[in-house]
Amino acid sequence: MSYERLPFKSYTVMSNNLIQELRCADVYRTYVLLLTADKTALNTDTTLDQLAYFVGEKVTNYKGGSNSESFNDKLKATGEVKINKIDSGRKDRSRNEYIFNPVKEQHYRRIDRAFYDEYNTLDLKLRGFLLKLFSAAEPHSCIIKLSMRKLEELIHMNHNTISSYIKQLKELDLLDEFGDWKILKVESFIIDLPKDKFVEETMAGFDNMIANNESKGGPISRECMIYKKYKKKNFEGIGNMHAFMKSLLSGFVGKKQKKKEKEPITIIL
Repeated sequence: MSYERLPFKSYTVMSNNLIQELRCADVYRTYVLLLTADKTALNTDTTLDQLAYFVGEKVTNYKGGSNSESFNDKLKATGEVKINKIDSGRKDRSRNEYIFNPVKEQHYRRIDRAFYDEYNTLDLKLRGFLLKLFSAAEPHSCIIKLSMRKLEELIHMNHNTISSYIKQLKELDLLDEFGDWKILKVESFIIDLPKDKFVEETMAGFDNMIANNESKGGPISRECMIYKKYKKKNFEGIGNMHAFMKSLLSGFVGKKQKKKEKEPITIIL
């Protein structure tokens, strides 16, 4: 099945609580399920067989056992999803309808469907971990300022697993780390913020990181070096500061990008 023919929206929204309560693999599965949901009602009747196909795994991973809950049971336990049986008119067949609670302002994350297409070679749990980190980021940013202890408590993961996943993301150039600060470099994580405030807060973040590292005599990241270079020239030649800061924060400034058309995006709450 081609990417264009998948029954996906151009992006979806997920509540922070839903992301943080589920385990990594189930977070990613839920993200894919939400890509098939109605934009306004946030409901879908995608089957587990279809979902497993979209994710690229066996449907047995969604069924519970003697020592494990099913995917549906874990979804219901979050309190964010209702699952209703749909009467098909046949006793031997049934279908579920997943109805997600409306997301609340300031308590959700918006993820482009490009995340599905561009990162499907990553380990399933690592993809879910990226979403969990995004849910822990500061409002309107990809910067996580939480200490490791607070991060563990928020996303319900242990220290060793978080450290292992962070190491992998750094090796893949999907995350930078500066002291307790972590910066996600994933372009398909959509930041909802008025343009002027986004630019202001992003610049303040880069200024703080540069000052902190230079005061300790440590190296600064490629993105910080680019930011420092442009700031020294008062951002001469930059016509769209919002687009520039977004690309810089995602780690894409200075890299060749494939040309692609994006659909207009409207925030759906």
